[in-house]
Amino acid sequence: MIHLKRLFFVLLLFHFNCLFSQQLENVSQEIITTKDSISFYLNKLRPISSSVSFSNCKLMRVSYVYLDGSKLNMQEISALRKKIIADYNNGVSFATLANTNTMDNAKDGDLGWFYEGQMEKSFQDEILKHKKGEIFTVDIPANNWFYVVLKTFDDIVKAKITYILK
Repeated sequence: MIHLKRLFFVLLLFHFNCLFSQQLENVSQEIITTKDSISFYLNKLRPISSSVSFSNCKLMRVSYVYLDGSKLNMQEISALRKKIIADYNNGVSFATLANTNTMDNAKDGDLGWFYEGQMEKSFQDEILKHKKGEIFTVDIPANNWFYVVLKTFDDIVKAKITYILK
């Protein structure tokens, strides 16, 4: 009886693994790397992938202050933005302004590195228009999201390799 239970359990695991591996087969995965590493990854991925392609993508980095439009009206948002920008231009660090004013839990307002397609499109599009060191505002009124943003680094062009395992 114990052997039958073990056999049943082993068959169940085998069936689960087969189903899981079939689902993984069609899941595309990505690697973000430098352009000079493309050939290394292509050589490693071609034998184990049913599809490999690459394209360019930009990495961006900003810090932000989030203002919640469901809790503040547009007059309050506008006044707070003006104050934040004026304080920044008068030498107050953006991290201090973010920690004092943001309406989410982001420490120092640093969003970290992200690449094209990871963020809300209108947010990303505004970031791409600006250069390192520029402070600007971004509105996403459909979600009640309003931001003061500081572009902290120049954009970096990377290679994005997309592949599907066999």
